[in-house]
Amino acid sequence: MELGIYGAYFSDWRTFASIVIPLAIILLLYSFFRRTSSPRARSWSLGLMLASSIILWLFVGISLVLCYATGEAYESQPEAAVTAVFGSAALIAVVAGLPFAIFLRYISPKIVLAKATNLTVARGDIAESFEALRKAMGVPAAELRLSEMSTPISFAVDADRPLVVISERLLSLLKKDELEAVLAHELAHVKNSDTMLKALVTAYKTALPMDPLIRMVEAAFHREREMVADETAALTTNKPLSLASALLKIYEAFPKSDLRSYGTLSILGAGSTLTSRHPPIRYRINQLIRLAETHR
Repeated sequence: MELGIYGAYFSDWRTFASIVIPLAIILLLYSFFRRTSSPRARSWSLGLMLASSIILWLFVGISLVLCYATGEAYESQPEAAVTAVFGSAALIAVVAGLPFAIFLRYISPKIVLAKATNLTVARGDIAESFEALRKAMGVPAAELRLSEMSTPISFAVDADRPLVVISERLLSLLKKDELEAVLAHELAHVKNSDTMLKALVTAYKTALPMDPLIRMVEAAFHREREMVADETAALTTNKPLSLASALLKIYEAFPKSDLRSYGTLSILGAGSTLTSRHPPIRYRINQLIRLAETHR
């Protein structure tokens, strides 16, 4: 009984097209991703690859469940049963991941903030520099907080409002121009909606852990958004070498054993594999040097 509807359903041209089209889109987007050097274009292609893969997995999984549930109806009305399964699977595949993504979108900032200790409102010169950058970049309502953590961290998070957090260790480590470059990098994440987008792609990776493509695309998406933030910060401050210098100082001061555990709180990350969420430090510095040479 069930085998009959499975065969009829997955041999139906609509089902076949719904599986082949996302696969073709993924291949085309991957080809584009490999050919372009623009971090923004690469981010868009990765996002569309992720969406195509998610929809494909959800469509196939939901189709299998619905075929089993409608096995008896298929015996009396085979065409109607196949059509009902296809329509329901297509609709659910598009919207099924949304509730979980929304949940994680709001809970993940709280998880990140829980790792930063004793947050206080920034005051003095650092607060003035932050406000000037925030206005120059057109980022409304973002606020700066200091953390007492002894590691040189900085991150942006969108909880009840956009927050940029830096540690007092980072504050003492960098010169003014380097610190402004780091603040601009974190504000770029807020401006570019990276805090929301990263939470969403992480939500889908958590929902579909069996898909290696999603794991690699999610990590690559994080890397590209870091490169976009670097570029935005460098062009905003017109001091790409200051950001390069800041990255090098943070890398040298950061305990290497903590880079992976503090990955969500650090402007840097560990490793240089396909599943690393941060680009290699050398690559980032080289890109900033190229920007400095291009925009003299």
